[in-house]
Amino acid sequence: MEKFSLYDLLAVLFPGIIFLYLLDAVRQSFGILPSYPLTDKWQLLIIMAVMAGALIYTLSFLLTTRLTAFYRITGMYRPVSALYHTAHIHQHLGSGLNKRAAEWYGNDIFFSKAEYNQLSDSQKHEVCRLQDDFYDRMYYELDYAGKLTTPKAFQSFYLFFRNVFVASAISIVLLALLALVSPVISPELSVSDGNRVLILAPAFLFLFFCSNFIARWYRQRMITKMYWFFYTHINSKL
Repeated sequence: MEKFSLYDLLAVLFPGIIFLYLLDAVRQSFGILPSYPLTDKWQLLIIMAVMAGALIYTLSFLLTTRLTAFYRITGMYRPVSALYHTAHIHQHLGSGLNKRAAEWYGNDIFFSKAEYNQLSDSQKHEVCRLQDDFYDRMYYELDYAGKLTTPKAFQSFYLFFRNVFVASAISIVLLALLALVSPVISPELSVSDGNRVLILAPAFLFLFFCSNFIARWYRQRMITKMYWFFYTHINSKL
């Protein structure tokens, strides 16, 4: 049986632990359910963290395909094509990447920023679609060639902060809903310590914005690393 990899720890287990503690903080604020020290049984904590982390991991990927507006509004998601031009790697890698693009699609799909801006909206849309597909295909080719170690480390950290971002977003929504409905639905849900909620709200918001910023930074570096490694991989075969 293989041990947990860095990817498993950062993308699933650690976000799961953080999410459990966020939920426990909300629970304590409203006196919901009996208290149970999570650290008393570390075996149970790991099992619960894996389950919670897997839920957050799945949800964070569903948001990239089903509820993309959430990522766009919060600034979490930018198209691969936009990040490609932002990193200025198009000035060095475009011609090399287009060699493989010509094999896969029959035409160039990487352009300088000036060339890209001259394309029509429909052409830009098609280029973005092809670059997304190109990114997925080069990921699997690098993985098959055993050259994905460094980019995958960046991906692991990116997913950690993205999943913490999703966990904090859920916690903020849950905290807000309970604060609104607790006085109406049941006295049992009344805030046990009003000052605690006033502390939790800005703390959750800080975690939300901080993880958002760092996740976006890691995504930029991850994509840049991927393109550089794939460019090197292509040239090594020539």
